[in-house]
Amino acid sequence: MKKCLVIVDMQNAFINQYTEHLPHKTAKFIERSCFDSIIATRYCNTPETACYKLGNWKDCMSGTLDAEIVSVIKPFAQHIFDKTTCSGFTKEFRKYIQSEGFDRLFFCGVNTDCCVLATVLACYDAVQDCVVISDLCASTLGEEKHNHALDLLRDNITPDRVLNSFEID
Repeated sequence: MKKCLVIVDMQNAFINQYTEHLPHKTAKFIERSCFDSIIATRYCNTPETACYKLGNWKDCMSGTLDAEIVSVIKPFAQHIFDKTTCSGFTKEFRKYIQSEGFDRLFFCGVNTDCCVLATVLACYDAVQDCVVISDLCASTLGEEKHNHALDLLRDNITPDRVLNSFEID
């Protein structure tokens, strides 16, 4: 089985008191795991995004330090896919996944209740087998939002696709 780890938006702008544990915990998981590829998505805010135009959110602007993948994770990422939407399931991302022939995608990252959720649901809708690594995801808005998102994921992609890192071999 060909496996890919997808690290969603583990960027400087999204590290706070609720997510600060993720980079080091994810790095340790990567060091003990065996994936055929490790990729990352990176949200790049611009004056043309919905977050900027409709949400009046001006952080994580493209090209800034805020938008960069955290330093602990960046060396592991063999490919970084930029995006300007919540979902990382972009045309370029899909093309890469198809060309590499991955059987299963494993997702971790920030924010469980937004970009992780949107990316995983798009992946699942495209009939790509996927797993969410629940303890390697978090929400900048806190554990309650994270847990609600995990419940939604269990309801929508099936409970056996939402696992803890120790359940992944």
